[in-house]
Amino acid sequence: MDNEFVSAVNTWKTLRARFDQRKGLKYEFELFVLFEEETLPIWGLYQQSIVGDINVPKKDYHDPEEESWMWGWMKGNDKWHAWNQCWGMTKEEAQKELIEQVKSLEKHLPELIEKWKDEQDPRIPDQKAWVPEEDRAHWAEVTAKARKERRERSAAQRAHEEKLGMWK
Repeated sequence: MDNEFVSAVNTWKTLRARFDQRKGLKYEFELFVLFEEETLPIWGLYQQSIVGDINVPKKDYHDPEEESWMWGWMKGNDKWHAWNQCWGMTKEEAQKELIEQVKSLEKHLPELIEKWKDEQDPRIPDQKAWVPEEDRAHWAEVTAKARKERRERSAAQRAHEEKLGMWK
């Protein structure tokens, strides 16, 4: 299982690196934040697999990667809770669960990215908003059209970035 665990960790780091490298681009930082939130349980499982049960008091946990003290504390707090959720798991159980979650993430990531981009796009109506019954058909048409246009714009942008060598 060790080789499979190392492979899963490398896959997770590779997926994260793609978001980390692009976070300076317009609208990409939000995707990085959403990816980080989505993968907090994987981070907790990683810590459980390597260290074991959490051994750091909550008040002292600070993310060293963050330059801002406030954001470092907030991310550290989230990471502390993710690790604490794994309390009592053996290292082998945590490794097995991490492998499964990374495989699931890898499979569902394209769908998640599309969902996150749809949520960011102001031209796509808010899916959480209440819509009167008589307007729902029109609402669905507008949403479908806006999603299609956003995906076309994204495909064109991706093609342009590939020509520039940004996706190698």
